[in-house]
Amino acid sequence: MSAQSKKNIKWVEGLRGITSALVISTHLARALDFPLFWPADEKDGPPRLLQIPYLRIPWQGRLGVPIFAFLTGFVCAAKPLKLAYQQGNQSASLMTVARSAFRRPPRLVFPAVIATLISFVLSIFGAYTASNRCDSFWVRFDAPDPLPLGANFRRLFRALLDTWTTTENVYDRHQWAMRPLLIGAFQVYIVLAATIGMRFRYRILVHILLVAYWLLNTGPLTETFGANLALGTLLAELSQHRPTQNFITKYQRILSYVIVPILLLIGGYVGSYPHEHEDWAPWSLRLHKFLVDPAGDGSRGSFIVPRGSNAGRRTSAFMIQCVAVSIFLSPSLQNLLSHRLLLWLGHHSFAVYLTHGTILRTLGMWIVYGISGQPWVDPGKNEDGSPKEPLWLHPKSRGHKAAAIVIFTAVTYVAAWAWMKWVDTACARATQWLEKKVFDDDEAAEGGKAGLAEKGFANGGPSREHAQPLLNGGEARVPPP
Repeated sequence: MSAQSKKNIKWVEGLRGITSALVISTHLARALDFPLFWPADEKDGPPRLLQIPYLRIPWQGRLGVPIFAFLTGFVCAAKPLKLAYQQGNQSASLMTVARSAFRRPPRLVFPAVIATLISFVLSIFGAYTASNRCDSFWVRFDAPDPLPLGANFRRLFRALLDTWTTTENVYDRHQWAMRPLLIGAFQVYIVLAATIGMRFRYRILVHILLVAYWLLNTGPLTETFGANLALGTLLAELSQHRPTQNFITKYQRILSYVIVPILLLIGGYVGSYPHEHEDWAPWSLRLHKFLVDPAGDGSRGSFIVPRGSNAGRRTSAFMIQCVAVSIFLSPSLQNLLSHRLLLWLGHHSFAVYLTHGTILRTLGMWIVYGISGQPWVDPGKNEDGSPKEPLWLHPKSRGHKAAAIVIFTAVTYVAAWAWMKWVDTACARATQWLEKKVFDDDEAAEGGKAGLAEKGFANGGPSREHAQPLLNGGEARVPPP
């Protein structure tokens, strides 16, 4: 048995738990202190502590979805590769791919629809009034505008469809990533089905070529939903390969204490590239000249940021790739990510993703701006008929902002706990019922509890079994993104 197979991969869920916390922190920054996305509050001005490299990473965003994409690639490949490697059963591996492909859409669509319906009901009762009138552009953009009841119902049906076609959902814009993550999962299933019979060296070559292709492709989000997905599948493959794991064990000290810190330092510095105003600080301007515009005339980019690509997303994706490889090489990082608290956060991460936006735009903004959205004066229109710029509501005080952060975070995780206990369980049972109807009964032993297994808990919840180490080839116990 390889060294890696004696370890667990609970770190996958722990990493997802950190990601859910990053999603909350970056959206709080967007709502309450948007300049944290910049390297300084003004050009040539002194940076605040949370604006300097490395420390700015949790607040500046662009990390959550790339991590979810990487984990999707890893998780979707884990069990089929286990069957192919450890048991030599290609037929069972392909059946696992088929069942996983069937389960994936309802396990994402059902919860997303429920989250959208909750936001729709709140919009009917005017719960977004404060968000519609506040001075935070990002919050106003995220909050659905008030409409008459009939128009609101029509908008609801469009939003339920557009989430999976154009990625636009006015009731919960954070669901924009659901469609590409679903498509990404099917990319992984297709690659697995096409390569499961290949020799190891050629499967690895396919994964490497896919990573390179998506990095060289300058289309929108190719680094996020292409390269990171392929990297997750590649690392899932290598985690089953005995010589690779023996090599990591043999050189564990130099990998963990030399190579990994170098990767994290380089990745963290590149990943600190700001959302905008990169010319406002010397360090970000140097990064821009080195990675984004080396020639100084926009004629070419770099391998990390090719010309025509999104610099912010490319630099963040590079950081996530460095982090992913570091975790793969370092048992110490894997053990750290397997902490019970992070596992709890990871188990509730999907629920946090679906609920936090609605809670922030309602309860969070009520605390900062007031529930009623008053005082408010209709700005009227200009002489040419265009609307005048309103006098937006301002926060009551810094104390109200601090209170909103604490209360919003606590309520979000309470809501996530309740969501996993009741809503997600119901969605898992519905998916399981559908699967039993569609697939032959003789496969029930392999997939009878698949609805919950897709969330990572074969027995329906984080029981004693959840605390037991998983073999590296085992099914990763993580919820879908």
